[in-house]
This record gives sequence, C-alpha cells and structure tokens, in this order.
Amino acid sequence: MFLAYNWDGDDHWTVDAVRQRWRDRSRVREWAVAIAADWGADTHPHWGYHGDPRYLGHYHDAARGHRAFIAYLDDGLEAYLRGYLFWLDQRREPGPADTVPHL
Repeated sequence: MFLAYNWDGDDHWTVDAVRQRWRDRSRVREWAVAIAADWGADTHPHWGYHGDPRYLGHYHDAARGHRAFIAYLDDGLEAYLRGYLFWLDQRREPGPADTVPHL
C-alpha cells in the first residue's frame, strides 16, 4: 500500500527546484484562496452530498485549513524554506552564525 513512500525527499530536491516552486507560489495561493472562499460559504451548487447541511461543518473545517495554509504561505514558509536550502547545500541545520540562502 505504501510502496511509493520513502524517506529520500532530500535526494530529489535541489536548491534550484525549491526556488522554482517558491517563484510559482502565487498560483498555489490563488487556488487556496478560491477553495477557502468556496468551502467557507454556506451553500454551493458544486458541493457533494447535494448541499446537505449535515456536511456544512466539514466544508467550513476544510476552508479553515486552507486559510491556515495561506497564512503560512504568507508568513512562515519562506523562513522554513531558506533553512531547507541551507540543509540541501550543507546537509546540516544552520547555526546561529550561519547565513541562510535567499529564495
């Protein structure tokens, strides 16, 4: 069942690949904003379960998750990724005296 999972992500990511994904983040952000607005509404014709109100809380929960993702994308992910770029290049965590690379 989990044959495709492995602990080798660092063997496949490169500094350039991370930077490219970061440059493309606006597209991901736009998607997350649209989904959060859609799922945060009280009704929508495209929702499953024919808009059954019993499932409204699940949609609102998912919308909150998307808004939390947007907040992290706006404030937090950049610092994490800069540390990850350092890790990819040096194979160690940055110390207090180290300068982390820019995205």
